[in-house]
Parts: sequence; structure tokens; C-alpha cells
Amino acid sequence: MFTRSMVDEVAYKKYRATFRKAAAEAETLYYREMFNSRTNSIKKLWENLNTVCAFKKKNTSNSISQLRCGTGIVSTSDEICAEFNHYFSTIGSVLLDDLNKRHPSATDTDFIQYCDKSTKTSMFVTPVGPEELQRLVCRLNNNKSPGMDNIGPSLVKLIFPAICFPLLHIYNLSLSTGVVPRQLKIAKVIPVYKKGDVDLICNYRPISLLSIFDKLLEKIMAKRLSLHLDTNNILHKFQFGFRRNHSTSLALVDVIDNILEDLDNHKHVIGTYLDLQKAFDTVNHRILLHKLYNYGIRGIAYEWFCSYLSDRYQFTCVNNSKSDVNMITCGVPQGSVLGPLLFLIYVNDIANAVPNVNVKLFADDTNLFVAGPSLVSVNLTAIDSINCLNQWFIANKLSLNIDKTCYMVFPSDTNNNTRLTVDTQEIQKVSSCRYLGVIVDDELKWINHIQHIYNKLLKYTSIFYKLRTKVPSRILFNIYYAFVHPHLLYAIEVYGNTCSSYIDKLSKLNNKLLRILQYKPFQSHAPDLYFEFNTLPITLLHEQQVLILAHKIVHHPLSVPELFIDYLNTNESVHTHNTRNKNNMHLPRANTGYGLKCLKYKIPKLWNDLPKDLKEQSSIYTFKKELKMYLITKLYNDN
Repeated sequence: MFTRSMVDEVAYKKYRATFRKAAAEAETLYYREMFNSRTNSIKKLWENLNTVCAFKKKNTSNSISQLRCGTGIVSTSDEICAEFNHYFSTIGSVLLDDLNKRHPSATDTDFIQYCDKSTKTSMFVTPVGPEELQRLVCRLNNNKSPGMDNIGPSLVKLIFPAICFPLLHIYNLSLSTGVVPRQLKIAKVIPVYKKGDVDLICNYRPISLLSIFDKLLEKIMAKRLSLHLDTNNILHKFQFGFRRNHSTSLALVDVIDNILEDLDNHKHVIGTYLDLQKAFDTVNHRILLHKLYNYGIRGIAYEWFCSYLSDRYQFTCVNNSKSDVNMITCGVPQGSVLGPLLFLIYVNDIANAVPNVNVKLFADDTNLFVAGPSLVSVNLTAIDSINCLNQWFIANKLSLNIDKTCYMVFPSDTNNNTRLTVDTQEIQKVSSCRYLGVIVDDELKWINHIQHIYNKLLKYTSIFYKLRTKVPSRILFNIYYAFVHPHLLYAIEVYGNTCSSYIDKLSKLNNKLLRILQYKPFQSHAPDLYFEFNTLPITLLHEQQVLILAHKIVHHPLSVPELFIDYLNTNESVHTHNTRNKNNMHLPRANTGYGLKCLKYKIPKLWNDLPKDLKEQSSIYTFKKELKMYLITKLYNDN
């Protein structure tokens, strides 16, 4: 027989269990949002990590007490604002004046000799409709800071139904008349410290904040400009910056594969990494407008860009003070949507300066790779090519920074037989350098880059020990993918293509991090660690990314740059023999160990080893899912 106290105790236990379940779910949801890498920036993820682990907070104050500049030391907020604004708004014109003094013989029309043939088709600017505008507003990032009007993305989304048609009227009026409203061309600039002496004005970079309404108008025009450029195949095929389906990883694959291919053919290669001074800030508006017209941006579209580039102003905010506005006379607008695309157009004809050598570009990162049968001939070709490029820079009012420009010889030039100069100034030769976020060495062993990743991930061991006691176990999966996995995955197509002995220490560290997050003992079976977190060891991650690239080439060729299309050819396209392997991918011949590492060799080899049904799977989503299961099975079989 139940007493009242027994009934109350049962109800209490039931209530307590329900409460604990709800509290656990709420806690999990809280931490899931906190460590969601899709909605949080890397900076925000680190801030959240510091909050959870209660690390000692660094001084994040943006206040600047004093500043050393050309006029001496200034200490009041108003003076600091004025000096920053003057420096940021004139840096481009100062560099241009210095370039003109160093090259007085250069004329204002020298750039025309390098221009491409005029594009016959003219750009047509279609009006914007309510559906397109609504899509653009919905895609606005709520974490972006507002411009001078202090209206952020969240507010625009909230009031969009009320302002939709007034905005449409303004935007379509701008597109049809070729006039950009003046209020949309004023930037709010925040100085952000880079490195070095905190009192030096040159150690700060400007972060330009434009109105959300300006960014929407720019996105509308950028879509139409990109369509015109793609339709007419205008952009340089080796330009990987700010282009759809072009990435730094693919840029690295292209460069490294070309080097390996040349080395496999017993050639010497010299790679030159050119550094431009404030390239985006020194773009000459007159030259840019000439190139826009040459590429088919004519009529109202041309007038719109003339209006867009003219009468631009900025002011700087520091210590809750703001400067007067200054006019910007050169450069593409910082912090803008159109700025990067306009820069691509500005440098698009650079390859015409060295027609016999491939210039590799990622926005303003300009790189030259010269190959030849002997080191002497390659050295002479490299000197000639670099000086030709320098003439293009001068003609287009861009400044080459010799001090930060360097070159590398493949394979390593141990006898110092090479010497590169530009205008009698010698360029520094290095054995390794950072290129698109990866440390490339002259032996292509990737030891330095692997050590760099290792050092980054090593600090997480103690952090994860502390973190796993504070965060629900289900969230530790998110933390691994937010802080560890991106470092391993970036450019693994190139650095993962090395000897297993070089990558072994990184693999062991990755195993250790997985064990910590999963509360597993040291003797844990390694495949179980990867299966638990739905990931792969570094060697198989490399194969996975290479095979995903192969799948895109086979089934979705428009999703990769056109220069990757020839990476795969079937045997029947190479010979007419009716063999059982005629539908397999043709395996090119490799002469040396370099050739075996070349992805042009490795991609067909890995693709041919896949099961037939997996190769025939056209859906990229399904292919990735099934490929991971295939590789996990392979991992268990090998262990």
C-alpha cells in the first residue's frame, strides 16, 4: 500500500529526472552554439574557449594612448584620429608619387601596350527585382559591423518588408542612370594593430566599414559584372583569387604539380614570390576605367563605375573620437564587395608581359615559375621575366617590394649557382617560404610545414584535458572540428603527399588529441578513435581530398578550374585497343620519384582502385559519404 510520502518521493524523482534531462539538453545546445564553426569566426571561437577554460584574459582594449608619425608624437584622441586618417587616405598617392620619381621616363599610357584585345560584347546591367534583393538581405552576416550610419544587418533584415520597394527604386535608379549615391561612398575606418611597435602608425592596418545599403548595391553590380567576365572568359586562367570554384588549395595543387612534373622531366625550376606594396591602395582609377571599357564595361555600366570610383571619402575612429572626412584619390575601395573583383580586372593582363612563362596569381600574390634543362638557362630566363614583370608594374603604377620578394630553386641549389636581380637590386634566395598559407621548401618534403601544424596543435593537449571536464561529451566532437580538423585539412592535397616518416609525428599528435576528447586510454585502437569522430588519419584524409577532386573532374567539370580538366583521361581516349581496362583512367608515365608524387599520376591511380559503383556515383554529397565509409573500412582492414 502506497503512502502519501512514497507518492511524493516518486513524483519528486520523476520531476528531478525531467529537470536534469532538460538542463542537459539546454547545456548541450548552449555549448553547441558556442563552438559552432559555421556561425562563429575563429576569433570568436577562441574567445569562447577562453571563457570556458577561464584562461587569463588579455587586454583587448582598442584604445591608443600615443602615436609616432611624420609630425612627431601625438597623444590626444583627436590628433591620433587625424593622423591615422591622413596616413590611410594618402598612402596610395604617396607610393605613386615615389614610383613616378624613381621612374621619370614612364608615361601615363605605357600600360596600353600590355592590354588585351578589346572585348566585342558589352555588359548589360539588368534591373534588380524584389526576390533577388530579398535573397541578398537574407544572406547578410549578422556578425558584420555597421558603417557610418550604424545600421547593422540584423536591423535591415527586421525592417526589410517596409523598406524593400524604396530600396528597389533607389538601386534601379542607380543602375539605370549610372550614379552611385554619395552617402554610400563614405567609409568608417578602424585602425587595427598588426605587429611591431604599437606606437608606430605604419604598424596598423585600416579596416573599412561601409554601409550595409552600399554593400547590397555592390553585390547587385558584382553579380552582373561576374556574369559578364565568366560569359566572355575574360579573367586570366591562372588567377585563383576571389573567383568561384577557385581556392588557395587548388592554386597550390596547380603550382606544386607543375613543379613536380618539371622535376620528373629532369628540369630545374626557379620559383619567384613577388611582393607588391599596398597593391589594392595604389590602383590608378584612370587605368582601371580604361581596362573596364576595354573588357566591355561600356555605356551606363561604365558611367556607374566612374561614379563609384570618384568622390569617395573616409573618416577614422579611435578612442571614441572620429576625424574629419578625407577624399580617396586612388585604390579600390577597402572593405567593399566590388574592390577585389576590380583588382582582378586591373591585373588581368599581367601575363602579356611574359607571354612564354606562366604567371600564377592569387589576387595580388604574384608568382613566377620558370623551368628549363639547365640551371644557367633557367636563371637567365628568370632574370629576364622578372624584369619584364617589373616594367608591367611600373606601367600600371604598382610598386614591387624588393625587400620582401624572394626566390627558390627546385631542386635545392646547394652550390649557389643562381642570382636574380631587378634593376640591379639582388633578390633574396630562400630554402623555404610561406606561400598561400603553406610553408614550401625547396625539396618539397613539407617538413617545415608539418612542424608548423604540429606546433599549432600541440597547445591543444592541455586545453582539451581541461575542457573535457567542463563541456558535454557531445560537444567535444564540434570542438575537434572547430580547432583541429581545419589545420589538418587545409592544403592536405600537397603536404600530405610526402613520406609517412615525415608526417608520423603529426599523426601521433592527432591520435592523442582524439584520445583526450574521447576519454580513451593510451592503448586504444586507432581506427576506433577515427570512427567515433567520423574522420580519417592524415594519409587517408589526403586520399579523400584527392579523390573528391577527381570526382569533380569526372562528374562536375564546371566546378573546377578548366586547367584541371586534363588531369584525367580514359585509356580508350589514348589508344584504340579493346582491353578490359579501356574505361579506366590513363596512368601517365613517371620517370622519377617526383613523378610518382605528381597528382596527375596519383589521381588516376587512386581513382582506378575505387569500386565501380563508387566511381559511377554522380552526386557529390553521396560520393563523399560513401567514400569516407570505404576509406574507414580500408583503415580497419589495414590494422
